[in-house]
Amino acid sequence: MKKLIITALAMLLSLPIIAQDIKFGKATKEELTEKLYPLDSSANAAILFKKRRSHIEYSQGEGFYLVTDVHERIKIYNKDGYDWATKSISLYQGGDDEKISIKANTFNLTNGKIEKTKLSKKDIFVENVNKYWKRTKFTMPNLTEGCIVEWDYTITSPYYSRIDDMELQSFIPIKYIESKVETPEYFVFKNVMKGYHPVDLVRDSKRSSITFNNKERNDNGAASYSQNKIDYQTNIIKCTLKNVPALKEEPYVNNINNYITALKFELTSTQFPNSQVEFYNTTWEDVTKTIYESSNFGGQLDKKSHFKDDLTALINLTAPENEKITKIFEFVKSKIKWNDFTSKYTNDGVRKAYKDGVGNVAEINLTLVAMLREANLKANPVLISTRDHGIPFFPTKEGFNYVIAGVETTSGIVLLDATEKYSTPNVLPLRDLNWNGRIVRENGTSSEVSLFPNDVAKEMVFIMAQIDDEGILSGTERSSYNKLLALNVRASQNNKNENDLIAKLEKDNDNIEIDEFKANNKVDIYKPISYQFDFESDSQVEIVGDKIYFSPLLFHTEKENPFKLDDRKFPIDFGTPFQEKYNVTLTLPAEYKIESLPETIAYATPEGSGSYSFMCKVTGNILQVSSILNMKTSIIASQNYGAIKEFYKQMISKQLEKVVLSKI
Repeated sequence: MKKLIITALAMLLSLPIIAQDIKFGKATKEELTEKLYPLDSSANAAILFKKRRSHIEYSQGEGFYLVTDVHERIKIYNKDGYDWATKSISLYQGGDDEKISIKANTFNLTNGKIEKTKLSKKDIFVENVNKYWKRTKFTMPNLTEGCIVEWDYTITSPYYSRIDDMELQSFIPIKYIESKVETPEYFVFKNVMKGYHPVDLVRDSKRSSITFNNKERNDNGAASYSQNKIDYQTNIIKCTLKNVPALKEEPYVNNINNYITALKFELTSTQFPNSQVEFYNTTWEDVTKTIYESSNFGGQLDKKSHFKDDLTALINLTAPENEKITKIFEFVKSKIKWNDFTSKYTNDGVRKAYKDGVGNVAEINLTLVAMLREANLKANPVLISTRDHGIPFFPTKEGFNYVIAGVETTSGIVLLDATEKYSTPNVLPLRDLNWNGRIVRENGTSSEVSLFPNDVAKEMVFIMAQIDDEGILSGTERSSYNKLLALNVRASQNNKNENDLIAKLEKDNDNIEIDEFKANNKVDIYKPISYQFDFESDSQVEIVGDKIYFSPLLFHTEKENPFKLDDRKFPIDFGTPFQEKYNVTLTLPAEYKIESLPETIAYATPEGSGSYSFMCKVTGNILQVSSILNMKTSIIASQNYGAIKEFYKQMISKQLEKVVLSKI
C-alpha cells in the first residue's frame, strides 16, 4: 500500500502544470474564505495568480515597440499584509514616454455575498522620480482582512530593448505564476538566470508576420493601394510555476532583490531584413568606453577653468599626494552639496553645479576627479552599481548607476565619494559597497576595482560600574567608533538633538537612565566618534532570596541570534570587516561573594573568518569582563551560513550565562 501511495505521488508531481484561466473581475468564495496560506501559515499575503506576457510588436510608421501585459491577484490575510495592496510601477521617460493603462478591483465577502470595489482613476497617482523615470502608484480601496485585490495593466514602450526581468518569486508565496516573453528573430537577447528557486524554462517559436499597406499615385494622380507581407519567426521563452515559496529576508544582506529568482534580458544584437548585424555592448570594456565618451561624463572632465583659481589657493602642487587628496576631497564636499539625485551622468553640468553649490552624484564626483587630475594626481572616475540598484549580471550601461573617484597611488587605489560629508578616503558610504566597480582611465582602458573595505571598523565600549546591595546598577560608559562604523553613527545620529539621542540610547540599552551625556568628535571625521555618559538601572540585576543574578555584559548582552533560517542561499554581507570589543569593570556589593562565573572561552569559525573570546576574572570584589568579536571579512559565502549561525548561537549563549553572587 505504501509503495502504491509513493508511486501515485510521484506520478502527480511529474504531471505538467496546467495553465489556469483566472478571469479578471471574478473572485470566488473559496478564495475569500481562506484564512491562511496552506503552505506557509506565517504569510500575511499571497499571490494567488500572476500572468505576465511581454511581446515586441510592429506599427507601420512607428516601428517596433514593446508591450507588457500583467494580471495579478493577491490574497490579503491580515492587516500586516495591507502593504501588498499598494502597487508602484516605474516608467521610463526619454524622447518618448512609456504609457500605461490600468484597471483594478478589491473583493470582499459581505454577508455571504461577494462585493467588488473598482479602483477609481482619481486614486492613481503619477510622480516624477527624476528626469528619466516617473512612477505610477495606487493603493486599492476598501481593504479588510481576508480581502482579495487584483490589477490588470498594460505598458506600451518604444524602448523594446528594455524588457523587465521575468520575476518568478516574491517576498510572499506564489500559488501560480505564468510568464512569457516573445521576441522577433531580428532581436538577439542574452539571458541570465538569478536566484535559487528551481525553474524549468521552455523555449519555443511561432510564425508571425508584418503587413505593410502601400499607397501609390500614377501619372494621372490616381491612387492605388497594395499590401506586402513579411514573415518572420517569433522566439518564445515561457515559464509556469506553482507553489513558489516566499524569499525570506534576513539581516546582513546587501540587496535582497539580487536573490529573487528571475530571468534577465539584455539586447546583444539586431539584424533587420536586408541590413547588417548591429552589435551592442558585449564586454565591460565596451560599456565603460561608451559611457566615458558621453558629453555628460568624460566630456565634463575637460572643464577646468571655473575651479583653477580655487585650486591654486587650496594646495601646493609639490605637497605629498595624501595631503593633496584630502584637501581637495574636503573642499569639494563643502563646495557642492548633494541634491540626492543618483546618476552616472551629469544633469546641469559640472560648471553650474560648482557655481550653484549643489549637484547630482556625477557633477560632484566628476568635479572631484577633474580637480585631482589638475593637481597632478592619477585620478579617474570609478563606475559602480549601488546596493539598491543591484548587482549587474552582464555588461550593460544600465548596470552602473553611480560614479565615484579613484586615485591610483603607489600604495593602491584610494576611493572617494564626495557626496557623503562623513566619508573619508577609502571609507565609502554603505550604499557604495556593492562588490566591484570599474575604474575608467583617460586612455580608454578600464579595470575592475574591489569596493570591499580592507580596514577593520571597530566599536569599543568601556564600562566602569557598581552594583549595590539593593541591586541598583550605576556607572559610566565610554564608547567609540571608527571607519565605516563612525560614518554610520554620524550619519544616523548627528542630525538628532541631544535629548532625542539620549532617549534613543536609553531605549536601545534596556531603558537605562542616562545623565551627564557628552559626544566627542561629532564632526571631526578623521577621529573616532565617541559617546560618554553616566547611567543607572534597576532592571539589570535580579535578587532572588540571598542571591544576585546578572549578565556579565549587562545591557550590551546579545539576546537573539540574527540568523534564523535553516538554510540561506545568499551570502552574509556585514558591509565591512569589524571588531566589537566590550570591557566591563564591575564593583560587587561587599556583602556578597562570587558563587559562579561563566567560563572563559575562545573559538573561531571553521573557515577562519570570525573569532570570539570571552573572559570573566575576579580580583577581590572587582569583576572584569572582556568580550571580543572579530570578523575578518565583510562577505561570508552562503555555504558557510550554517557555521556562522552556530558561531553566533554559541556567542549569544555565552553572553546570556549569568554571574551568580551569594550573600556572605
